[in-house]
Order: sequence, then C-alpha cells, then structure tokens
Amino acid sequence: IARDDVILVETGEEVTQDNTITNVAKGLMKKKPTPGWEFHKPRRSNFYGLKFHVYDTEEEGRMIVWQFGCVYDKTLSQDQAQSFLEKIATLTENYRKDDFYNWRHGDLLAAQESFANILLHHMHEVASKGRLAMVNDKVEHAKEIMAENIAKILERDEKLEQMSEKATKLEEMSHHFKKRAKQVKRWHQWQNAKYGMAVGTAVTAGVAVVAVPPLIALL
Repeated sequence: IARDDVILVETGEEVTQDNTITNVAKGLMKKKPTPGWEFHKPRRSNFYGLKFHVYDTEEEGRMIVWQFGCVYDKTLSQDQAQSFLEKIATLTENYRKDDFYNWRHGDLLAAQESFANILLHHMHEVASKGRLAMVNDKVEHAKEIMAENIAKILERDEKLEQMSEKATKLEEMSHHFKKRAKQVKRWHQWQNAKYGMAVGTAVTAGVAVVAVPPLIALL
C-alpha cells in the first residue's frame, strides 16, 4: 500500500532465486496511476502484478493517490486478486482519513508496524477462500471508487483551468497597467519639458528688458 510514491506497508516473501516477485512489484509501482486498474506482467514470468488506485483530496486542494498493489501467480485468478485489493481499499478507509494513524503524512513504511499483520491475514484468507466468494465480495464497490476517481480528476483539471484563466487575466491587467503607467509618465515628462521651456523663455525676456534700456542710453 502506498501514498503517491511512498510505500506505507508491504508484506509477503520472495520465493524465487532471481528476485522475480520483487522485480514485478517494482515494475508495477513505476506505472503511472490511472482512475482504475493497472496490470504488469514481464515476459517469460509466471507472476502477475495488479494495482488499484483511490484518489483523495487534501483541504488545500492537493491530490493524493493511494495505491494498492499485489503480485500473484496462476494459482490465483485475476478476479480473485481484484476482489482482494478492493477489500483492502475498503478496510483502510478510516486509516487513510484519520491522520492519527500517520498514513496521510508518514514516511516510508510508516504503517508497517500497525497494518502489516492485518494485511498478511487477508492475504492468507484469499488463498483459503473459494473463488466465487471472493469475486462476489466487493465488485460493485470498485466501480464506485473508479467513478469517484474520475470525478476528482475532472474537478482538479477544472480548478487548474480556472487558475490558468485567472493568471492570464491578471497578466493582461498587469500589461495594461504598465502601458497606462508609461503613458502617464510620458505625459508628466512632456508637461515638465513644456514648463521648462516656458520658464526659459520668461527669463530670456526679463534679461532683455533689463539689458536693452542701458544700451539704448549709451547709444
């Protein structure tokens, strides 16, 4: 189980000599989250990777993607594996909502001590339960979760689009303000220049009035 790319809890064991199960799990977790299921099966491998996502939103609007993944072999059907992950997603709902369990902000393997044994118990339950019982357990709930995931993604995209439009409007307003400020500044400079010309002309005229009469007298 992971929050975004942070693995919170894991269980099981590596039973192959070439770390096949571990490699399948790593390849599975590298796949980009989608509103529904993700599958991963390397060539010439007898193991399958399956991943399910639940989208969540923080109060400040940040999106969280919870990832539920498992690796299984041919003794388990895909339907059984999907039903198992659906059940785990349902069981962890309170853990994911209440930060008391440190799931929303915890670091690597933050839920290992509190949830690993619970996860292992349900893994053993899958192996012992009948195929039909597992498949009929939580099929409809997965469809509801996927529908909610899609709705949250669309809501996030709409908010991002609104923010982009708002930023564009602010940029246009800023450009208009700068343009208007330049016009006002140019007008003030022109007024100052005209005032300087008027003062200069008046001073020249005053000097002429003072200087000319004596010259006339001398003549």
